[in-house]
Amino acid sequence: MKGLKLLTIFLLIISTSVVYAQKKKVAVVAFYADKVIDLSAVDASADFIAKNTELSDDPNFNLSEPLKKFHEAFFNNYVEEFDFELIPEEKVLELPEYKDYEAEYGDHKNIGGQDAYETIDGYKVIQNYGERLEVKNLKPIAEALGADAILFVRLSYRFNKTGIGKLGYFSVQAVVNLSLYSKDNKSIFQFNELAGSKKKAAMVGGIPVMTPKKIQPMCESATDELIKDMNKKIERLAKKANKKLK
Repeated sequence: MKGLKLLTIFLLIISTSVVYAQKKKVAVVAFYADKVIDLSAVDASADFIAKNTELSDDPNFNLSEPLKKFHEAFFNNYVEEFDFELIPEEKVLELPEYKDYEAEYGDHKNIGGQDAYETIDGYKVIQNYGERLEVKNLKPIAEALGADAILFVRLSYRFNKTGIGKLGYFSVQAVVNLSLYSKDNKSIFQFNELAGSKKKAAMVGGIPVMTPKKIQPMCESATDELIKDMNKKIERLAKKANKKLK
């Protein structure tokens, strides 16, 4: 009996070691917010489109704080739910090959010459269109990091209108996109979640007042609500993702 117990303990140790040995390593390679608010959910007039462009060009329209909040929530609360080993940020951001990487579809300036994106310091802007090409190009970086997969985290915003005609009001929805690919360009999961701001904007001439003072608090409110929603849903998301990671 004693020998059987020892054998059982030995097998448990071996099986546990195998599980840990098989744990996938993931590198986050993009973490940013798009300053151009999506108008696809509303009936955007030419004036609305122009004012939206002016807003994204305005240096006072700064999304760095909500982005930092989401970044902190992601690394402090969400990552631990996934069954993978996250390669430390500093290792990714300090890798010379990553520093030198130029995305095929990367950062760009708006008409006014302002940055179209807010980024967490050190991260590259790698947009979701042309993503497969980017994953292919990022393979040497993944291999240099010892990563089995790479993760893109993108935050964006869009207007949402309620009410009829000019009697309605606008709110802002925050949207997060998580895209995880193997280093060999296999899609592991794509996830999108959105949440609406508690703050609203009255309309003037059929569009909201498009100033940083009016719109930025709505973006911040929407991000806070998104974080709350993600806190509730991350366990379910992680379970689905973990199955695909094996």
